[in-house]
Amino acid sequence: RDRKLVVIDEIGKMELFSPYFKEVVLEAINNEKRVLGTIMLFSHPWADQIKRHHNVVTITVTRTNHQEVLEQVLQWLDSSINDG
Repeated sequence: RDRKLVVIDEIGKMELFSPYFKEVVLEAINNEKRVLGTIMLFSHPWADQIKRHHNVVTITVTRTNHQEVLEQVLQWLDSSINDG
């Protein structure tokens, strides 16, 4: 809980059964931590709430944009670690 960067792989159907997991995710995105995560594409009330959160930016990865997304994420990680 004292880290500046949190990596969550992944927020999917199984994770939604854990109240503790959901609490920790909300805690992470509601404070100063940088969070890199994956979330299910399918609609679910709680997952959709996370996707709409003011601290969340969602990027859909496709076959045609995966290289650009990788570069964007690497730049974001670099700034998260070095500017922290």
